[in-house]
Amino acid sequence: MTNSTFKENNALFWHKIFYRTVVVSVDENNNPTKTIEKKRSKALLWFLLVAVIFALSCCFINQPKTIRLDQIQVIFGQMFSPSIWSLKTYDQYWAYLFNTAIPAIWDTIEMVLIGTTLGTIFAFPLMLIASSNIVVHEYIYQPIRFFVDFIRTIPTYVLAILCTVFFGLGETAGTWAIAIFTLGIMFKLMYEYIDTCDMNPFEASISTGASRLKAFCVALYPQVKPMFFSNFLYTFEINIRASVILGFVGAGGIGQMLSNAMNAQQYDKVGAILIPLFVLVVCLQLLSGYLRRKSL
Repeated sequence: MTNSTFKENNALFWHKIFYRTVVVSVDENNNPTKTIEKKRSKALLWFLLVAVIFALSCCFINQPKTIRLDQIQVIFGQMFSPSIWSLKTYDQYWAYLFNTAIPAIWDTIEMVLIGTTLGTIFAFPLMLIASSNIVVHEYIYQPIRFFVDFIRTIPTYVLAILCTVFFGLGETAGTWAIAIFTLGIMFKLMYEYIDTCDMNPFEASISTGASRLKAFCVALYPQVKPMFFSNFLYTFEINIRASVILGFVGAGGIGQMLSNAMNAQQYDKVGAILIPLFVLVVCLQLLSGYLRRKSL
């Protein structure tokens, strides 16, 4: 086989991989009279590629020699029943849940609400400056985008550790860690949304002599408001879950109680903490979904 023939066969092979023949019309004998070529869907190709990458990744992960699935039932049993090492009776179990766990969750809600609100306030002017629809000069909005994108690369866990260095252990560190995380999320979501807004009302306001800030309040804010509050609720919901992780580095909230209980292997306390936390997350999910539907 010559080199040119090999190249032709190779090209024909890849052509059949990426293209398929579609019959457009047929004659009386059901023979095709007109055909066209259409690109094949790449879904199967992408699926195979992801499957290969997943298989290769598993090869480099150290798999445990034994997986003790029987311990799942044991741990769940210890989480939702009294223990001789900690909460010895059901009265103590429910007393801990109502008198300790639920008040701690309320403190967590306050911490998350303050942090989310602070981060949103900080993000608001930055998202306006970073929008290319409002600030047309690239040398102004590009550095802002780069700076906040750099902040977003820092995981919340690391932010909590840094904040505990500056503010010490407790809710203050958690509040500022959540505020910085919220700043990055709200900034990213909102400036990209502003870039897709209809700018005709904004330009009309500018042409009448209004400042860019005034034009934003009159022309763009009505478009931005529903998405702004929707993203605020979404970020608040994320921060409730993230606050559990922050407690493991001493940043306050319910996570710190959960970390202490797990370190002491007091799984009955862990269960008593998880019950109201689960109820909170479900209620928050329902509430945020309802408010987003009302706002939109």
